[in-house]
Amino acid sequence: MGMFPSYSPDHLYSMMVQAVKTHMNEAGLARLAERFISYKKAEGFSFSPLTQLHFHIHSREKQEGVYVLSAAIEFLILALDILDDLQDEDAGDKPWSQVSSASSMNISTGFLMLSMQLMQASPFQKETSSDALQAMHQQVLQAVNGQHADLNESASTEEEFLRMIKRKSGSLMACACMAGAAFCENEDLSGIRLYAESFGIAAQLVNDLQDIVRFDSKNDLINKKWTLPVFLLLQERSEEAGWIRDYYEGRVDRSFITDRKQPLFEWVSRSAVIPYIQVLIRKHQRQASRELDMFQAGQEWKEQMRKRIEDL
Repeated sequence: MGMFPSYSPDHLYSMMVQAVKTHMNEAGLARLAERFISYKKAEGFSFSPLTQLHFHIHSREKQEGVYVLSAAIEFLILALDILDDLQDEDAGDKPWSQVSSASSMNISTGFLMLSMQLMQASPFQKETSSDALQAMHQQVLQAVNGQHADLNESASTEEEFLRMIKRKSGSLMACACMAGAAFCENEDLSGIRLYAESFGIAAQLVNDLQDIVRFDSKNDLINKKWTLPVFLLLQERSEEAGWIRDYYEGRVDRSFITDRKQPLFEWVSRSAVIPYIQVLIRKHQRQASRELDMFQAGQEWKEQMRKRIEDL
């Protein structure tokens, strides 16, 4: 297990900051961009380790160039996170929500461009970097479609929610994996996409579940979020489900819900929706593991990837 090289988050952070200083050097712009990157680093660079692992499907040799790929992926994810939060208008604690949305959108555009530029500038063969870019573009366009469905709250069945999650979250997970693997010889990118999408669905359901059971003002019900657990809770036949329906349909205001927070949260934690979502998470983890089994790679590498899938 210890044979796979590890890459320092501090070094990755330094590379991202250096890219900003080089290309986003307008007074104040670089400072703001660095604040956003620092926040992301503290939160954790969670996508680039998948890029790194997939770069090393067939090789254990550590390469400095992998930091360039990692920075490209983290810039991409950060750019999309910023846009996502500005569109949802629900992340007041994040640095990009504490400055004008025009400035944050501008920085997000800069990060998107930096992501593509770093991918093209990576010190590997040009054909492989164009394969990686193509995979990146393809997956991000899928995610944009998923985000549109999310913004319009167009999902109204469990199947539609899962399809939207696959396009939005599954595509980005697949993007991080495929970008690293594109630099391996003759890699089966479609096989990677399969297990990465299932993994992405499971990871998003874990987040959605956490956001429905948290006992604070960030709870998805209080913020009128439209997620699969919320949708399922609204189908329940109980007084509390009635409160939620009234709130979501505008018949009562936020204070009505916050005044009833205690009984509401207790009802959520007892609800059959919680174990049901846990079963769905497990189902998609198993599916990802089955799809991973069919992928051609060494057993030790597969165990590393399986551990990430199981450790959600």
